[in-house]
Amino acid sequence: MGWVRAVSVEHAGSVGAGCVVAPGLVLTAYHLVRPVTGEEDAPVVVRMMDAGAEGPRAAAEVVWHRWDAALLAYRPQSLGGDFAPVRWGELTCLRPTPSPECSAVGLPLAALRRSHGTDVDGDRWYRGEHMVTGRINVADDVSRTYSLQVDRQPPQDIRGAASPWRGMSGAGVFCDDLLIGLVTEAPTGWGNGRLDALPVRRLLDDRQFCALVGQAAGTWPRLEPADLDPLFEGVPQPAAAASYLLSPRAEVVPFTGLAAELTRLTDWCTTGPTVSAAVVHGPGGVGKTRLAAELARRVSQRRPDAEGVQGDQEVPWSAGFLHLDPPFRHPSPYAMLRHLIRPTLVVVDYAESRRDQVEQLLACLNGHRPPGRPVRLLLLTRTVPAWWDWLRARYGPMTGGPVMELCPHDAYRQQDVGEAREHAALAFSRSLATLRRAGVPDDWDPTALTDLTRHPGPPPVGDSGGMLAVHMHALAGVLARTPDGLDDGLSPADVLIAHETKYWDRAFRTHGLDRVPQGLRRELVAVQRMARAADQRQALAALRTAWDFHYRHFPHPLDGATALTLQETLRDLYPSPGSGYWGGLGPDALTGELIGRLQKDSAQEFLTGFFTSPHLDKDQMRHGLTLVARSIPTQPHLLDSTARVIAGHPSALMPLAEDVAPLLPKDESDAWHEAITNACDAPGRPDDLGDHDGGDTR
Repeated sequence: MGWVRAVSVEHAGSVGAGCVVAPGLVLTAYHLVRPVTGEEDAPVVVRMMDAGAEGPRAAAEVVWHRWDAALLAYRPQSLGGDFAPVRWGELTCLRPTPSPECSAVGLPLAALRRSHGTDVDGDRWYRGEHMVTGRINVADDVSRTYSLQVDRQPPQDIRGAASPWRGMSGAGVFCDDLLIGLVTEAPTGWGNGRLDALPVRRLLDDRQFCALVGQAAGTWPRLEPADLDPLFEGVPQPAAAASYLLSPRAEVVPFTGLAAELTRLTDWCTTGPTVSAAVVHGPGGVGKTRLAAELARRVSQRRPDAEGVQGDQEVPWSAGFLHLDPPFRHPSPYAMLRHLIRPTLVVVDYAESRRDQVEQLLACLNGHRPPGRPVRLLLLTRTVPAWWDWLRARYGPMTGGPVMELCPHDAYRQQDVGEAREHAALAFSRSLATLRRAGVPDDWDPTALTDLTRHPGPPPVGDSGGMLAVHMHALAGVLARTPDGLDDGLSPADVLIAHETKYWDRAFRTHGLDRVPQGLRRELVAVQRMARAADQRQALAALRTAWDFHYRHFPHPLDGATALTLQETLRDLYPSPGSGYWGGLGPDALTGELIGRLQKDSAQEFLTGFFTSPHLDKDQMRHGLTLVARSIPTQPHLLDSTARVIAGHPSALMPLAEDVAPLLPKDESDAWHEAITNACDAPGRPDDLGDHDGGDTR
């Protein structure tokens, strides 16, 4: 990641490096660009390194500086290419698994290269781009400096220079995809084997710095634990899409309501045993994930005054949402949590379907005692899992945290539904304006709503509606530019899916897929989310499932080149938040709406096409069935449709349906069993057709 963001920085005869951190913003060392006596008017010029010496250049100006760091602003179009906001990180683990490699790209004298041509004065020399790799000793880094121990030291003498590292100043230090530091100097006495860097966590203590980055990026910068990246999902990247704006982890709408629950969870974090697990449960869309995201943000908020005080409860925590699939299993990645320099909050979403992960976490942390840092496990679930009592009996005090139920009306203790909708509409309007100022592409045109095929929407949101339903209604009003309500016959989902479609269209156009039919685009996005893909094999299986369904009446083979381009398009459209191959459309309510419409528009064939696909394996089928089951409260017509598919193919689907039932609240589980039983007993039901074991991706 560092290489594609690296720029050279030239000013008053000096040359150094920098890093593009947001569209139109470069982070570099201030000593490279500070005014020079006699050359106060000398320009600052930045150039993309990966484009070579003849690459695009842009004039820049210093818009902020503090310590030895500076932000340079330039016209984003000048350097070409699009830059997503950088992810900001810090190191928090003494024994990470695996030990992360850090890297920085600059123009050191050690990388001097001889030109191809010579003249009468001898050879010509120029500075080449060079990537430095190494490790950072976290035990050192409770201080104000990161020390990068480089893997290969350069020679002592480089053409008479004081340091062979001259030209590395300003380079961004990356740990995988996260920017963690800024090279500022090469200290003497280390045999050229060390580079010192300013941790970016210090930059995020400066509110003006964060405001400038937030304005350019479209989102306020957040600090993530870089060496725990194998464990935690990344935060959503800004996009002009309903899926991003509605994501509770994007925190577009400021947190309101549930103050008592937040206070109780905050107290749980800061008191009690070294390890403790708690449960928050409630129906979908009620605010569980938003509550957890707010808790994570507050406990990890920067508090520089508390950094050096041993045992201070105000010291900032590390926090994150646990990956669904860790990239490695042996040794257990969760052992890292016993070797942290900060307390840590681990949020497990959809915990009811992740028993193995929860058990592994508790097993790894069993016996974790002071002086080890506190670890908190927050399980989010629609219903208290049946296995929770067994875990409490086995792990005792480790599972002694609160068990809290959220109901839809809990969010309206301090505000009514109308106030919540107005509050959300204002937040969405501001976020859309910020994204546009940041240059995030948005092709939305509300006049397109006049051409929509209207779908009957749900009844108006009342006191029993979850907060997600209120936010969907508010965002639809903002997009339709009808703050007092939507037009008759136009549901919030009509508007939101139309807005999301514009986001899809741009991605398909960018990848040269303009001719892909709109119907196939919808089916690809739905199957991408339903099937989930941990690797490229599963991704190809999902593509072929959607493709075969779309062309079911007139077979049309999917060639390899098109498949590869479609994979890249869907990955760019919905990147993986963690270790998976790609992500998918969210939240669940929006995905459920899309699935429901595809089922109706296909004369009830879509679910049959998905669940009888010869390409998908059983894990993908199970995930799709679980997602459909979660969608039934807002898409009740899917219950009988799904039950009929299961009854028609019992040997392949009935065991998976039994796996799904315990993950549902009792009333939903009872309805699930009853619908399947009725479908199996229905007269004239077809015999078991076309069952397969799954996994054929030929």
